[in-house]
Amino acid sequence: MNAWPISTVVGGFDADAHSGSGTLEVIVPESDASIRWACHGYPSSLAKWHYHPQIEFHLIREGSGQFMAGDGLMPFEAGHVAMVGSNLPHNWLSDIIPGERLPQRDVLCHVRPQTVRRLMGIFPEAAGFERVLRRSQQAIVLSGESAKVAGDLLVAMGGHTPSWRVADLVALLSVFEQAPAEESRTVVTPDYNPDTAVGAEAAINSTIAYISANLDDVSLEQAARSASMSTSTFSRFFKNVAGIGFSDFVCQLRIGRACRLLTTTTMPIARIRRLSGYANASNFNRRFLARTGMTPSKYRKAHAGR
Repeated sequence: MNAWPISTVVGGFDADAHSGSGTLEVIVPESDASIRWACHGYPSSLAKWHYHPQIEFHLIREGSGQFMAGDGLMPFEAGHVAMVGSNLPHNWLSDIIPGERLPQRDVLCHVRPQTVRRLMGIFPEAAGFERVLRRSQQAIVLSGESAKVAGDLLVAMGGHTPSWRVADLVALLSVFEQAPAEESRTVVTPDYNPDTAVGAEAAINSTIAYISANLDDVSLEQAARSASMSTSTFSRFFKNVAGIGFSDFVCQLRIGRACRLLTTTTMPIARIRRLSGYANASNFNRRFLARTGMTPSKYRKAHAGR
């Protein structure tokens, strides 16, 4: 099973060997393949806010968290399948506590949009893929049976020969094309300009790294320092690039962590509250209710045994 090597160019260095963040993920194909399949765990040097010319089909196999694409943000859980368009910045940020690892989190496939359009030029039956390519510029997320079928195709692709992967790609595109409206949604606003994120990756990734390591004690001032900006400049920058205010972003991550701990552990709610960054019980309950529509105790009961 051959996968293309991945590297990120950072001032002439390979980011897979260094911890810095670059502006462009450079995916170098083998000479005899146009489709790249890969899988990796989390945390990983590959799991960062980044973009690349290739379209990406992506399956999350374990864990939960927040999917970031352009100016969009939405929660994800195991079984999440997305198609991310060419040069659209994206990242999947899992709800984990420091030291935790998800060894089998990601399965993905890359292909250039030009390759798909050449296919469309040869086979008129594939003309409907053009709409899928356009929608992918807003990041398409599948749900229900469509997500299951696409996820199974992505996993199976890993064990297939290069020629078989061509058939897998056509099948994947067909799933996205034919998914019913209730099982297909986009995440990015129609007027989003990808150029907004050009040159912002290092600051966004340093901010995400800081938040992830300090979710129980995050401060706007320290986040701004991690990005080498003043507080006011950083607040404007983060909202402009990520499409969400810094405090709202942190709140979503904290409540996401609380939801996962409530459903996967027997920890007392008071401890979960502290691990999620809330010293005050009433503040935690109020924010949790606003995000989920339930109190923490009702949320745990509603998800018991799932």
